[in-house]
Amino acid sequence: MLAGLFLASLLNAQTLLSEDFSSGTMPPSGWIALPLNSGWYSSPTAMAGGSSPECKFEGFTYSGTARLISPYMNMTSVDTAVLMFKHYYTRAGSGLSIGVAIADGTSWIPVWEETPTQNIGPEVITIMLTGTQIGGSNFRFCFYLSGNMTAVNTWYIDDVLMFAPSAFDCQLSSILTPGVITEPTPVVGAIVNLGNTVINEANLTWVSYSGIERDSTFTNLNMAFLETTELTFDGMWISPFGQHDLKMWINSVNGQSDYDQTNDTLVKSIEYQSIVLPRKPLFEEFTSSTCPPCATLNSTFVPWCITHADEITLVKYQMNWPGSGDPYYTAEGGTRRNYYGVNFVPDLYCNGGNISESTSAANAALISALELTSTFDIASTFTISGTNISITTNILPFATNSSLRVHNIVMEKITTGNVGTNGETEFHHVMMKMMPDANGASTSFVNGQPIQLLYNYDLSTTNVEEYDDLIVGVIIQDFSSKEVLQSSYGLQNTVFSDEARLSTITLDGVALEGFDPDIFEYNVLLPPGTIEEPILIATPMDEEALTITSMAFTIPGTAIIDVYAENLFDQTQYRINYSYDYVDIEESPQHLISVYPNPAYDKLFIYGLKNSDISIFSTHGSIVLQKKNFSGSTLDISQLSRGVYVLEVQLNTNQVIRKKILVL
Repeated sequence: MLAGLFLASLLNAQTLLSEDFSSGTMPPSGWIALPLNSGWYSSPTAMAGGSSPECKFEGFTYSGTARLISPYMNMTSVDTAVLMFKHYYTRAGSGLSIGVAIADGTSWIPVWEETPTQNIGPEVITIMLTGTQIGGSNFRFCFYLSGNMTAVNTWYIDDVLMFAPSAFDCQLSSILTPGVITEPTPVVGAIVNLGNTVINEANLTWVSYSGIERDSTFTNLNMAFLETTELTFDGMWISPFGQHDLKMWINSVNGQSDYDQTNDTLVKSIEYQSIVLPRKPLFEEFTSSTCPPCATLNSTFVPWCITHADEITLVKYQMNWPGSGDPYYTAEGGTRRNYYGVNFVPDLYCNGGNISESTSAANAALISALELTSTFDIASTFTISGTNISITTNILPFATNSSLRVHNIVMEKITTGNVGTNGETEFHHVMMKMMPDANGASTSFVNGQPIQLLYNYDLSTTNVEEYDDLIVGVIIQDFSSKEVLQSSYGLQNTVFSDEARLSTITLDGVALEGFDPDIFEYNVLLPPGTIEEPILIATPMDEEALTITSMAFTIPGTAIIDVYAENLFDQTQYRINYSYDYVDIEESPQHLISVYPNPAYDKLFIYGLKNSDISIFSTHGSIVLQKKNFSGSTLDISQLSRGVYVLEVQLNTNQVIRKKILVL
């Protein structure tokens, strides 16, 4: 027995170093930073793909090399080692390399190096070391940056692991199903061969939200050492809205358990959102017609804004300084200036965050902002009658948020009456009026509940030059953090459709029987024992309408289809009530069998059976007793608890008879 345990310990992978930076100290115990400690920090983030905290390097004014050096390791009995780590690099400029190097006693030898031309990761880096690379009792390695340190914004590192591989080890390396989804999504995982044995077959399981375990066997893999393979499973991930755990594990590899089962299971939180929308970036500029640097910026920024007009929302606030200031300054603009803490012009903001006053900075901010998503949709319209403006803004939230501010901002596309001393002759998207005021409408949102904001205002007291040259911008902003969660322009003289009905509903591709667009509730009978509800597809009458389907997930249960009209305010709701189709034997046209007594105690007598299949279901649809190819007359039900059950008999003629029974 002891010999067997000793052999198993030799076969398992040998961990040489494991560092997840969870101590919160930098450098961690046993590590050193040379030639200087500057730049290395413990960060309460998880940017590299691990868990908080993690290691972070921040750029600063310095040229040379910065190293984070590992503790010494005894490698005298190791001939092959693997170094793995997670990292994420954000670039600020050029002229810098990052990498991993090993010490040979007198110098550092790079074994992995990148010269970033863009952001890198988050990703996992795997480095295999063999032979003379890892010899000796005083082995160590380092993470390094070499060059101009102002070229790096941040470099995050986490979950550093160095090990000697075992003979047979398969790791479930990741669950690749996205962390945020809006529709049924394939379940995808990845495995990596961490052993020296080629992997040809793997059997894995994942668990659906409803608790159903789904096994899949993947063959013809031919995975060599350190090779990774993505696996797509049968079935889709679907759950109620919110966050739920997707669990996955390895059952066997090459028909047997591998030697290290500690890395065979993963759990990932998947957030199922009703919908996720692109976030339209908001750019706000504080400027003045008496500010020479403003003219310099606007000479390139204005053409840039025109080029990207369909991608951004743009608002400009004219300030009353320097000098005499801009004559189109308003107190509302001053409130907005104080909100952001603006102390100079020009000053530029993207989605509520300050950026450098240059077109290149605006372009970089736009690229990053276009990757953001939102849980708000906006449908805003306005009309002009004389000097009066009427605004209708409908907002449909797909998440619950409190204490947000909604701004409706009237702007003039081009003004010329505020020409000052800086040489500019026209000004774009000048703020004229903020509604309800400069502080916005304090609003709390509930997922799926539209909000409508209505405004009427006489603009005759504002600086508007031409009433046919106005535009309305809508901003949803977190008042505390200043983050802009969504923005949009209102459409002039536009009427959005209020049609919020469905044209069809199908269940597993079959049209719902008796469907009528004006009937909003249906009862659907499913065969006893059904554990997965039908795939429900709803088609709206208006192709611009939005449908959101919430599955029942239990039977009996109710699936709900919410339909929102194009105007994002009118809505209808359809309900599909699922229950089991319990058909009594007395309702059958032919009394082919007889069942008694009912209620029953410990025995049930059934006459007329020959080579028949019998199943007894609980009221929740689970099978509690089953007999195949049954020809007897007495059924032992003594193991059943008191309650109501459904007896299902499938005759050898393939006729199916069902009957409710009561067990006492």
